[in-house]
Amino acid sequence: MVSLDTLLACSVMICLVLTSMVGVFTAVQPFIEYQTSSYDMRMSRRLAEYLLLETGSPTDWGAETNGTLISFGLAKENAATPFELDIDKVTRLNEGNVYNLSFLEAFNAFGAKDRPFRIIIKPIFDITVTLVSQTENSTDIVYRFNVSTERSNSPVAAEFQCYAVIGDYVASNSSATSNSGKGSIEVALPTSMNGTALLLVLAEIESEIFSYTVYSFSHNSENSPNQAGSYATLSPLNYTLRADLASASNRILYAKVFTYNYWFNLSQSENVSMTQCFTIPEMLDAGPMILVGTGLDTNSSEYFAEWVSYPQIPLDFGLDFTGRYHLADAFSSRFLVTINSAVYECKLILGGT
Repeated sequence: MVSLDTLLACSVMICLVLTSMVGVFTAVQPFIEYQTSSYDMRMSRRLAEYLLLETGSPTDWGAETNGTLISFGLAKENAATPFELDIDKVTRLNEGNVYNLSFLEAFNAFGAKDRPFRIIIKPIFDITVTLVSQTENSTDIVYRFNVSTERSNSPVAAEFQCYAVIGDYVASNSSATSNSGKGSIEVALPTSMNGTALLLVLAEIESEIFSYTVYSFSHNSENSPNQAGSYATLSPLNYTLRADLASASNRILYAKVFTYNYWFNLSQSENVSMTQCFTIPEMLDAGPMILVGTGLDTNSSEYFAEWVSYPQIPLDFGLDFTGRYHLADAFSSRFLVTINSAVYECKLILGGT
């Protein structure tokens, strides 16, 4: 028969063992959590790399919009370098494009059901344009703009090319910003034309590192420049510019493509009641292309202007990891990617398991 002293001694021993186990668990728990977190970070990085290194299936899903997306990847087929992305796959991530891919389609094709994601692609540096003065002469109006360039809120020096566009008229000029990130440019537009004009600024800080901005302003008119999309929604894909018109009476009369070094008129390939299509040449010039469509408003007889970039960047695609979708264990990775021989910053955020 077990004595009371023996029972008491056993109880004390059990308490000591349990206390010791609690202490050991408390000591190793941070290490276990670190190991789990480290594994999740490595896994998220590998999945992010997968999205940027694999073409997806079918491999031409960017240009071919009629097929079913089987697997999701952004890499260019037969890419010459790692992290070279397909111009059309990237463009279809922009919700402003009529051929845009839904996040649900991409998520299902990605195949990692417990890994929601977000993709942000943008130029490596930013350009800001301000109209500071205009001087009217007998035949033209001279506009002076201040241009600033910065990266992560720090100034950078850049060379830039500018195009001023109204109707079928194009004026160009080039300049540079100093080490303080400040510069200026002047362009002249004829007084014989009036309406919405665009100033296109394409800048380069070093080889393959470009950025751009488009500034809309009123030329020789008391009316405000037209809002983007008021006359047409422009969607580039597979080297074709599609224009979905807001009104059949206000058609695009002139379409052009602009790069850092060149600009060309676009040939119209389709013209139906509410849609026009134009062929985009496959330019050898590196960097973004800016596509511009202009026409005459039938009511005001003033020129309107619409524009879009190709690839259609910047873009923000996927799940917003804030508010109701906030995840404490979301992991972020940053990459430098190449699209059409230009380098962009890509941020990929993946939810943890």
